[in-house]
Order: sequence, then C-alpha cells, then structure tokens
Amino acid sequence: MSKVVRIKNTGGFRLAYSEQFLCQELPEAAMGLTDLNFSSFQVETLRGLHRSFSADALSVVHCTIDSNQMIAGTRAVSNYNMGENELDVYRRVQHLDVTRPAILRNIGTAVFNTDFRSLSEWRKTQIFREYYQPLNMLHSVSLSFAIPYKGAERLQMTYFKDVSNRFDANLTKDEVEYLSIPFYIAWAARWDIIDRETMMAWLTLLTKRSPIQLFLLRALASSPRYSLAALADKFGIATRMANHHFADVFDGVAPILTGRNEVAGNASKIVDLAQAFHFLAYVGDYRPRN
Repeated sequence: MSKVVRIKNTGGFRLAYSEQFLCQELPEAAMGLTDLNFSSFQVETLRGLHRSFSADALSVVHCTIDSNQMIAGTRAVSNYNMGENELDVYRRVQHLDVTRPAILRNIGTAVFNTDFRSLSEWRKTQIFREYYQPLNMLHSVSLSFAIPYKGAERLQMTYFKDVSNRFDANLTKDEVEYLSIPFYIAWAARWDIIDRETMMAWLTLLTKRSPIQLFLLRALASSPRYSLAALADKFGIATRMANHHFADVFDGVAPILTGRNEVAGNASKIVDLAQAFHFLAYVGDYRPRN
C-alpha cells in the first residue's frame, strides 16, 4: 500500500512568495549584504512570516560529505549568534549526533533533534554536553539541500533555540521546508553555486506558489515518472485537484517558459512544469508525511 502524504495546515503564516519578496527584497539582500547580515535578515524574515519560526541562532554551511554522511570539508560557512569556531567543535563530535544521517540523506527534509529524543533526554546526551551546551542551545531543526551536479556536496541550514526556550510545538516540518527553500536559492547565488540570472529565474517561478503547489511541484521534479494519478495519491487528494493545482501554476508561468513540448492533452503541461521546475529536485522530496 502506498503512503498517503497529507500537507498540514499552513495557515499560520502569510504567503511568503510574493513578487516583491522573491524578485526584489530577497535577491537585493542576498547580493548586497555580508554573510552575517544576510543570516540576520533570514532569521528576522522567517520570524516575521511565521510567528512560531523564531530562531535564536542560525548556521549555514556549504560542505562536502563522506561516505558515512559526515562533514568532510567546508567550502563556506555563515553563523548568526553563534561562536566563530562552532563548526570546528561540531566536526569533532558529529559522530555522536543521531540526527546527522537523517539530515544529509533525506534532501530537503526538516529534521528536529526532538524527532529522536525529548529535550529532557537530549540534555543527557554527550552531543548536548560537548556541542549544544557550550553554545547555550538546545532545540534545533536542520535541513540540507543538494548542490547541482555535485553529488558529495550539501548546503545545510540549522536553526537553534537557546536552552531556556524551544521551537513552538505548532511549527511543522512543512513550514520549515516551505519557508527555507527561497533562502537556499539565495545562499547558492551568494556563494557562486549558481549565478544571479539563475537565482532570479528560479525565484520568479516560485512567485505566488502556495505550499500545496510547491510540494506537488517538488514531488513532480523528484519523481521518476510524470504520473498525475500517482502524485495525487501520494498527497491524498483527488486527481482532478492535483490537475487543478498544476493547471493554475502552468497558466501563471506559461508566458516565461521556453522550449515548450508538443505533447497531447494535459501531459504537455506536466512535462513542461517538470522541466521548468527541475531545480526543485535539489530541495528533495523524501520525507513521508502522515
């Protein structure tokens, strides 16, 4: 029996993907601020978009991983409200971190450290004593993204709450992923993983995308076959509803699509959308939702 994937209610925040935000505010901040100030911009923006997504610290790392899903090398690092040697400390104790394999293997999946242990249990672990406690942090949520054509590289974001606080219990993985994706694109441009033109093209395509539209498109880009029925079944919605969402997206982006395919019927839209939103494969679709 196939897993039914249901998108949880994301009504707790206003729609992030406005044209002004994606095509003006975000790229201007990404290309005009220092790493530290852009990290601060990210934290403050997410707090404004979703009152439950309020981080006390942020780590963004472009890294190379080894066969054991460990950070083997770093290409770029930015920390907000953290010690300068935070990553050096982490690399010495990362083998103790039970969240590590889940974060790096499941691209684009938000992983809370409380997915594995309660916060009270987490305080008793060696990874807390040697890494989290010196930073004065306790609750965290991380996700990693793929790097185009670089199979052993990741761009990872980790959001932290300090020891006196925790992330709101109402904050869902869907919301963390939805709100982090544009910042992955922005960091990729900052660190020359993609060029500015590519950043603007991807952000333009994300403009006005709702959570359900984004997750359907992400599943489409990550799927080995373009099956409307299979995608609808995965998300627990009717095929006609999935078709409605894809048609709505297609109507909005059709004027800017290039290399359109001449395929009969609705299949043409699915193929065109899969090609246009191919970059969403880098933000993954691996986490089963219940």
